[in-house]
Amino acid sequence: MPTAAPYARAAALILIAGLGACSKTPTVDVAKEVAALQAEDAAINAAYKARDAVKATAYDAADYLSYTSGAPTVKGRDADLAGTKDSFTDPGFGFSFTADRTEVAKSGDLAYQAGSYTQTQTNPATKKVETVTGNWVAAWRKEPDGAWRIASEAVTQAPAPAAKP
Repeated sequence: MPTAAPYARAAALILIAGLGACSKTPTVDVAKEVAALQAEDAAINAAYKARDAVKATAYDAADYLSYTSGAPTVKGRDADLAGTKDSFTDPGFGFSFTADRTEVAKSGDLAYQAGSYTQTQTNPATKKVETVTGNWVAAWRKEPDGAWRIASEAVTQAPAPAAKP
């Protein structure tokens, strides 16, 4: 009388092979993700140029955090939106940035960028527009809907030029 053992083993092997195929991590096209982040950078820069605070902060995660030397931590997209709207009340305000490096994790769900920025603003004491430059780093994460959002960023101002003797 034949036993069911060979059939059971074959079924188990097929099941295990099938489960193994299902658990493979999808391949991420890192270059495509880098290009997507660079396109978002262009959109953010365009929004700042157009003085559109809603679009300028649209890429913030809901729990966004921003650390800027000499300023309180900005906590949340809504706080960043409020601060950006306030900045736009200054006619001399301007902001642009460049990413010198964009790296996406092989998992495709995290990325970081680092670069430099230029900001203009009116000095309240002199009433003259001044230019500030510096560096920044941003951590991006891919949200469940597939959109990239800025989770956190840190901004440092470049040292002031040496005073003229």
